[in-house]
Amino acid sequence: MFSLKKEFGEKEKKFDRKKFVQILSISAVVGFLFAAAVRIWFVFPFVPETEEMSPSLPKGKRIYISRFVRDSSLFLGDVVLVEHPTQKGKVALVRIMGKSGDQISIKDKVLYRNGISEAQEKSDFNLQYKDARPAFSGTYSSRDNLSNLTVEDRNYFLLCDNRDDCVDSRDFGPLPFEKILGKVL
Repeated sequence: MFSLKKEFGEKEKKFDRKKFVQILSISAVVGFLFAAAVRIWFVFPFVPETEEMSPSLPKGKRIYISRFVRDSSLFLGDVVLVEHPTQKGKVALVRIMGKSGDQISIKDKVLYRNGISEAQEKSDFNLQYKDARPAFSGTYSSRDNLSNLTVEDRNYFLLCDNRDDCVDSRDFGPLPFEKILGKVL
């Protein structure tokens, strides 16, 4: 049936090193371009420089941020990277604690969303308060005691996990969707 012998006049095939190197180099270039495109347009690494999200995302731990974020793909508890609204050129890593239509209030450092405290809701993240200071009075600052606030359409109420060491929606209010740069994977 099959003959493994060389027929008369047939050349023995040799390993073509030049073609192999050419294919290998083209594959490496295509792979590099694909990886660069993924990093530029889809996912990028980020290293938190502060303790704002400790202990869930500690300072110095590399995380990956997805650039593909739609309003419908954001849920309560998601951690997002946002343009800092008060400091130009800075970003903040924060957790979504309120979405469009939610009623938000804070009483003695406890967040209430639609009348339910965050302690009553089951969550997969830990809150941490580093300093033992009591809550600020409402006359001094609304940071620890915030009266009822309704989150507008396509806006998000964002809080850090380490609330005593950060600047978040308690300071600058809910942020619009357009300020969200990405979502932590």
